Amino acid sequence: MKRLIILLPAILVASVCSAQSLDEIVNRYYNANGTEKLEKATTLYMEGRATQMGTEMPMIISVKRPDKVKVIITYSGMDIITMYDGEKGYMVNPLAGMTEPVEIPAEQLSGVKEYNMFRNNVMDAFRAGKLKLDGEEQVNGKPAFKLTLTSESGDVSGLFIDKESYLTIKTTSKVSQMGQEMEVESYIKEYHDVNGVKFAKVITQMVNGMEMGGVTFDKVEIDREIADSVFTIK
Repeated sequence: MKRLIILLPAILVASVCSAQSLDEIVNRYYNANGTEKLEKATTLYMEGRATQMGTEMPMIISVKRPDKVKVIITYSGMDIITMYDGEKGYMVNPLAGMTEPVEIPAEQLSGVKEYNMFRNNVMDAFRAGKLKLDGEEQVNGKPAFKLTLTSESGDVSGLFIDKESYLTIKTTSKVSQMGQEMEVESYIKEYHDVNGVKFAKVITQMVNGMEMGGVTFDKVEIDREIADSVFTIK
């Protein structure tokens, strides 16, 4: 405890300097991504293709403010549906024998809510004091700011923002699957510009250092008409 008290003035100075630098980075990130324009939108519609282990799967993501999300991934002619209606989450997964909607437990809903692009995790973490600047690193030959983000659930992930464009070029996270912890790295290779708002277009994913696939978004529409019934379980 004594050591903490002795170092306190230095910690305060360092915190102020870091906060000023982080403020600038986040403000430029906000402007570069067109976040202000996105905050005025009411719906998002995205079509793309997820690739995993050489298999390509069409996908559709529909989002409607404030919290409605629906994701459809098609595999071998079968639709895997994940949905959140603003209160509860549901899944239909024929591959697992779930041909009827099954409610997703509350503790597993965070994965579904991640598809809500209206929820900007970076801005949320910054406003909550859970975003930290950890210096700089090179990402595919580009200098980038390295930030650490702590989510509401306590999960920690890495965020790398290109120093020139102030767009995200890489994210890192740890995922537990079948009792094993895996390091997941996602590289954003290309962006869509839709009415001044930037959306990831090409994403490559690495798991434990090996390329496992990725996602390509072919179409992104803002304020497309999406009925509430789309998010109603049938």
